[in-house]
Amino acid sequence: MIIESLTVGPIQANCYILGCEETREAVVIDPGGEADRILMTLARSRLKLRYIINTHGHFDHVGANKRLKDVTGAPILIHRLDAPMLDQLSASA
Repeated sequence: MIIESLTVGPIQANCYILGCEETREAVVIDPGGEADRILMTLARSRLKLRYIINTHGHFDHVGANKRLKDVTGAPILIHRLDAPMLDQLSASA
């Protein structure tokens, strides 16, 4: 297992990349910002992003969602009760 921990975004939230050494597939948990840095970390480890996982919908945990999804096509996963927060953030962007 590949585990990377990054401190990202305007309030320095923790973001995690978990990857499989065998399949080279990965998930990103709570990408709060700095999408290009996250993408470079994935590329450096030769990982393909399969899922973007948000533990909740606050801006400091979802800030890089759109760019990561646009670049990789990975779907965003979030609890159904927090999903409306993503819609609100998208509307205000």
